[in-house]
Amino acid sequence: MEPSPSAAPDLLSSLPEDLRDEVLIRLDLRDAVRTSALSRAWRHFWKSLSVLSLSLSFPHPSVVDSVLPRYTGPRVSRFAVDVDEASAGRIDDWVVALSRYSVESICIHGRPAESGHFNLHSSIFSCDRLVSLELRHCNIPPLPVGFAGFPLLEVLMLYSVEFPANGENQLETIIRQSPLLHALTLFAVTIPTDCPNSVIQAPNLHKLAIFSGNDKGWRIGEMPCLEYAKIEVMLYWQHGHDFGGFLAQFAHVRKLALFWPISDVDIVDKLPFNFYNLKDLKLCTHFTQMDPILFIFTLFRSCHNLENLTIAILLEDDQDIEASLEFLNTQWSDGMCANLQVVQMIDINRLPNEISFMKLILSKAKLLRTLYVDGCLYSSNDPLVEILKCRRASDQARVLFKVKN
Repeated sequence: MEPSPSAAPDLLSSLPEDLRDEVLIRLDLRDAVRTSALSRAWRHFWKSLSVLSLSLSFPHPSVVDSVLPRYTGPRVSRFAVDVDEASAGRIDDWVVALSRYSVESICIHGRPAESGHFNLHSSIFSCDRLVSLELRHCNIPPLPVGFAGFPLLEVLMLYSVEFPANGENQLETIIRQSPLLHALTLFAVTIPTDCPNSVIQAPNLHKLAIFSGNDKGWRIGEMPCLEYAKIEVMLYWQHGHDFGGFLAQFAHVRKLALFWPISDVDIVDKLPFNFYNLKDLKLCTHFTQMDPILFIFTLFRSCHNLENLTIAILLEDDQDIEASLEFLNTQWSDGMCANLQVVQMIDINRLPNEISFMKLILSKAKLLRTLYVDGCLYSSNDPLVEILKCRRASDQARVLFKVKN
């Protein structure tokens, strides 16, 4: 009988340590943990790492269980996972394990499901070395007694998460006790009752984005470092808030994106403040009603340093009112849009009010360089051809069309 072949030599272990680690880190985790020839090398690799980073999409629970509990290093730089039904039951153990390390970044994405969001374990509040936290489609646990905050947290993103009953002020507490927070995103955040007394206040915040189905009673406190704000409230404005007072909290931003049901608020001719730093303004509105059109001019009167304007136009079936070029001229005042250089009109519906507005901009903005129009010129009869023929206040002004097949 021929002797049985000897075991294959462990060529991987014979490599220099830094080269071996470079090889291992490029292997697919799912294959590596189920390959016996590499299992010993992998176990040694994870244990010897000084920093662990895991990013997995819908993993089988055994994949994470084969790595995270065995890791003995001092720090986890990033843990990102997409949760499905198979892994939802293991999330608690993984969060508990992460709380024992100095984890810096956690990104947990649940899946929208009819059965509802998965419940996040309260150990998430023990991860006091977090720099970035992103949560999607999950239920936030109640704050533990004596919650010390996230002293190093810089980025907080909450998408379609739900806070517990009697948790009206929990979000405010988390933000307030994250003193280094500089980027905050709140997308479809569910709070059991509206929070008219809650104040979003972060002294070092640079970027704020709020997306909500309706007005939750958001109140904005002092944010002296805020440079960019994006506010989208889809349905209505309530709680008796002063809309102008709400906007005044963003008077110092450099970039502002705003979508709001303007018909639900009182339109004033001039705001009692100026956007003195505002260079870039994006509006999502329509040109079929008078209030949204008048609101644009209200903003123009308070944006003396505006350079870039983007208007995304909402689709409307019919034009309710006519805002002719003659009427729009009556809304214009000296010094308005004195620094305006670039205007983008997106999703043009070819309604007369839109055409008149673009004509007005071309005839008044003396420093205008470019008017971008998101619309295709189908023929010489296209209403957009009219704006090519109108008088231009700036000799450098160009009209560019985005052509679609």
